[in-house]
Amino acid sequence: MAILESLGGGAALLDYNGDHLLDIYLPGGGFYTGEDKKTIAGYAGKLYKNLGKNRFQDVTFEVGLEKRAGGQSWFYTHGAAVADYDRDGWPDLLVTGWGHLALFHNVAVDERNPARGRRFVDVTAEAGLSRGIVWATGAAFGDLDGDGFPDLYVCQYVNWSFANNLHCSDGKILDICPPKNFDGLPHKVYRNNGKGCFVDVSEAAGLVEAGRDSCKGLGVVMVDLNDDGKPDIYVANDTTRKLLYINRSKRGAIRFEEVGSASGTAFDDRGNTNGSMGVDAADFDGSGKPCLWVTNYENELHGLYRNAMGSNRIAFQFQTNVVGLAEMGQKYVGWGTAFLDADLDGWEDLFVANGHVMRFQHFEGVTRQQPALLFRNLGGRFTDVRSQLGEYGRTNHLARGAAVGDLDNDGRPDLVICHQNEPTAVLRGIGGTGNHWLGVQLVGAANADAVGTRAELRVGQRTLTRFVKGGGSYLSSSDRRLLFGLGDATKVDTLTVTWPNRDKQEFHGLSIDCYHRIQQGKATTEVILSP
Repeated sequence: MAILESLGGGAALLDYNGDHLLDIYLPGGGFYTGEDKKTIAGYAGKLYKNLGKNRFQDVTFEVGLEKRAGGQSWFYTHGAAVADYDRDGWPDLLVTGWGHLALFHNVAVDERNPARGRRFVDVTAEAGLSRGIVWATGAAFGDLDGDGFPDLYVCQYVNWSFANNLHCSDGKILDICPPKNFDGLPHKVYRNNGKGCFVDVSEAAGLVEAGRDSCKGLGVVMVDLNDDGKPDIYVANDTTRKLLYINRSKRGAIRFEEVGSASGTAFDDRGNTNGSMGVDAADFDGSGKPCLWVTNYENELHGLYRNAMGSNRIAFQFQTNVVGLAEMGQKYVGWGTAFLDADLDGWEDLFVANGHVMRFQHFEGVTRQQPALLFRNLGGRFTDVRSQLGEYGRTNHLARGAAVGDLDNDGRPDLVICHQNEPTAVLRGIGGTGNHWLGVQLVGAANADAVGTRAELRVGQRTLTRFVKGGGSYLSSSDRRLLFGLGDATKVDTLTVTWPNRDKQEFHGLSIDCYHRIQQGKATTEVILSP
């Protein structure tokens, strides 16, 4: 087993055919071939169409995802990201992996007869994404320069190959070499030129230079941290400092200021680097600001960084101990993760998927397969409620990526969890029974990208704040819709939406227990009913 296999894969949730039901895409991973078993090859991923009523259908072949353009073979894949890169109103799909990216354009089977459905066309080469990738992992889309088109940030991992396949041992047993033994690879940022092509602007944007003690990226999330409408970027790196890029871009020119160390988000509370994998952001404490969360390796605390930004400072506070999350201990290796309001009480809870990377464990009580964790948010403090995960939470798994979304539009968040050498798990409606909710799908003007949008819902004496994010979790893409848990409240007051260009819209007295589609500039909402 090589380090390539240890990363596993993620999942993407997208409504590819416009029926208001989230479909599931799973990257295919890969294998070794050739006489020496050192040629790295890949399997096609799978797209499962949501038929409703807890049923899915494999439509990979009929939508064109079985093969790539020009007869190219599939590469060893890990992750997936979703965005409407050409602003035609339909979600497109990016797949990451060893040596390649692949971008698939969502198009009509027959433009004259929309009823014939949708398919995906491999546009990687014409989009400018066919070169320059060594080992792509996490990816996130978001409009970084304010022109309405989603740009792309891509993490790369380490310079491993079979030509550089080090052998590591504790003196008795050979096992996977950790990332500390390799140099990090440079991350990439691509500007969307609005004409169907992405341009590599990594150098001009000011990305950190890769090396033995930098980069090694896995998870990435885009979210507006300082309320200026521009998506900022937080990157989880494996054994090197985490990166926080504050967006200083102007239209047509992507520029970042890296402030991880200065802001307190690069290290843990002891000033150490961590083996960081998954990442997310949310207003966990009712402050109205997005805080940052990252999952780490064994013998390390996972990191919750409270947003303490002011008008003239960029600062975060390490809060893992303060809010009760340190009580989970340090024996787990955390991967896919997400904030989600599982019980629909208005406070965003926290899910973590776990699983080790090493074949042989050297610490008492640590196993390769590990349980998933769920923490209920009690007004800014967390308590372990993994029992809500049912049988899945009572058993151990070798988990990796995780995506969260409402698969049946009942307002209760569902989880799609990916594993190594084990089928993907789908956990339906893990809480929230009896409570009310309100869902929002935000669409920018002329289908402009909405990452960076902020939504505030007034419910009685509380204001619930949600953010449109790009990326997040680990190698995965979750439901972009925003979900507000209302508890026992039977009505809401004002929903205020602040778009990335700082336009504000207010909506009063929206109906509850349903999703509203809100288009920038339109004064009314469209209620989305379940099929």
